Amino acid sequence: MLRTLVALLLASPFALAVQSPPRVLSLEPADDSEIDARTQTRLVVEFDRPMNTASYSLCGGGPSFPKLVGQPRWENPTRLVADVQLAPDAEYSLGLNCASARNLRSVEGVSLAPLQWGFATRPAELRPESEQRARNGEALAKLAEALDGHYSYRDLRVKDWSALRRESEPAILAARTDRACALELARFLAPAADPHLSLVRNQRVLLTFQRNVDPLFRRGFVDAAFRIEQAGPRAIAGRSADGIGYLLVDTWVNGLDLAPIHAALEQLRDVKSLVIDARTNSGGNEELAREVAAWFVEGEVAYARHRVRVGPGADGFAPTVERRLRGNDAPRRIDVPLAVLTGPFAASSNESFVLMLRRARDCTLVGRPTAGSSGNPQPFELGNGVVARIPSWQFLDAEGQLLEGRGVAPDVLVPCTPEDLKSSDPILSKALEVLRTKLGVR
Repeated sequence: MLRTLVALLLASPFALAVQSPPRVLSLEPADDSEIDARTQTRLVVEFDRPMNTASYSLCGGGPSFPKLVGQPRWENPTRLVADVQLAPDAEYSLGLNCASARNLRSVEGVSLAPLQWGFATRPAELRPESEQRARNGEALAKLAEALDGHYSYRDLRVKDWSALRRESEPAILAARTDRACALELARFLAPAADPHLSLVRNQRVLLTFQRNVDPLFRRGFVDAAFRIEQAGPRAIAGRSADGIGYLLVDTWVNGLDLAPIHAALEQLRDVKSLVIDARTNSGGNEELAREVAAWFVEGEVAYARHRVRVGPGADGFAPTVERRLRGNDAPRRIDVPLAVLTGPFAASSNESFVLMLRRARDCTLVGRPTAGSSGNPQPFELGNGVVARIPSWQFLDAEGQLLEGRGVAPDVLVPCTPEDLKSSDPILSKALEVLRTKLGVR
């Protein structure tokens, strides 16, 4: 599976052009696959459009980077090929483009969003088939037990786990290595369509489902409406000529430095209204989101709820817990009309951020519904070196409505597709219209 979600997380939205970036159609070997080093002698990347064949960027280094034989070559404008020499029982990874090199680009000059590609080779000698089969069966049994007792969304999308297990079991039991078993277990979990449901082996995450979602954001339209400056490496801020502020934080990842974001908000204290762009952020640490949302909320408010699965069955949940936020006291509070831009890429802790902002005195959500994806995954050992990370809670809005698969609905729904963004940003335009109407400006 192509790790599109990971790629979007790694790609800063500030680099997105008005034209959509190229996409990878296929990889050989496939991402997260296990192969025979003796027979896999080349890497192949197929793109969805003609590329600039004068350059390429294959990023990485060290023992995990495949040993190249000669220079990569373009067989045709959509196919890049690299001859390789691979070792047995090895983990390989490389990047198609990265932060420091973006030379994989279309003939129009639009760069591919950085994409991580990983695969592994089988050991030269394998365990006896019966021994490996027993290990695989034990891992599957432990995974099924964890799903029954702890998976918060167990019954949301998969209606018959027993039937799915019977269908998947032959391939899982037949896997000839622990690594191959992990890949089959990931395929078994794929129908849950849950990006928070994953497996980890040797510190490598195997995603069971990935959302290929356009953030519905193009930096050029923001630059046309506001005078923008960086607020640290993962945020931008600015203001329009008529005094409307703008803030975008593109991740709540652990380690995010909030100091430049707080400084930017201090500089925006005198704006008449404010656009907060939540479209490009797919979550992270909710505590970081709370610190930014506190700038706009007065007093203590309830913004969401959650409940944790503690046992099997429909009644196997602990009591619902209210999630609360304490806003900043005056004068360290910005109390102006807000327009929060939402879309289908906004997920997890960033959906919490949107719900927090909704509790501001005057806030309008503008755009499309958010992803509806949150889980608080917990680790469960499967006994074969694989750890299952299983979502443990159900996330609810303040009224108690489940958000998984539904998302946060905007107050002002704006139809918007990637095609629309070739000529304008309908979501941003509508938000500015809403704010200017509040201010009595036409």
